[in-house]
Amino acid sequence: MNGLDCLVEGFALIRKPGIRRYVIVPTVINTLVLIVLIAISVSKFEGWVTAITNMLPDWLSFLSWVIYLVGLIVVAFVLFYSFMIVANLIASPFNAVLSAKIEEALTLGHLHPDTDLLSMILGAIAREISKVLYLLPRLVLLMLLSVIPLLNTFAPLLWILFGGWMVAIQYCDYAADNNLVGFRVLRERMLVHKLSAVSFGIPINIMLAIPLINLFLLPIAVAGGTVFWVRNLRD
Repeated sequence: MNGLDCLVEGFALIRKPGIRRYVIVPTVINTLVLIVLIAISVSKFEGWVTAITNMLPDWLSFLSWVIYLVGLIVVAFVLFYSFMIVANLIASPFNAVLSAKIEEALTLGHLHPDTDLLSMILGAIAREISKVLYLLPRLVLLMLLSVIPLLNTFAPLLWILFGGWMVAIQYCDYAADNNLVGFRVLRERMLVHKLSAVSFGIPINIMLAIPLINLFLLPIAVAGGTVFWVRNLRD
């Protein structure tokens, strides 16, 4: 099942009776975090681009428009990744519960191992930290490539593909964690379906840039990631 179909099915599932109540808290957290990060990015963007442009020697001044374009793309993706990290770190226990309910609905009553609330919260936070540690070195490498002349020509495409991949990992991981599947094992399974994974993640990144839709995106992405897990990765 391709990634976009999983996202569409996830959107349908969160509107079902019995699941809707698990959507409220992730949506509120999503909204507050996104508003704060957008406000910070808008207020600081021009200053960031100007600072980078001023570092160029005069003979490279013609690259200022490239830096502006690349800077816009980089800031957008850093914003999205920051949103993912912060919102999902705060909402991770609630996302895990939502994912479990989605999986139970898809698998006709599949039950997850019993876990007390404190263990669920600590486990969810630890899992988010693992994802951050996986993300950061790759994010730094992409940022370096984005400011190196010639190489930065390929930066926009690399950001788009990497963004899709990271989003897919992020939102499939709740179901994997609920089923006691390790983060490394999840990545190995997803590599088998990497094109489908990217086709799941890229639309989410696009919707993050659409006002109003991005406010409700977190539970849709969690549900879609759970569908992806059940249809492609679970067995």
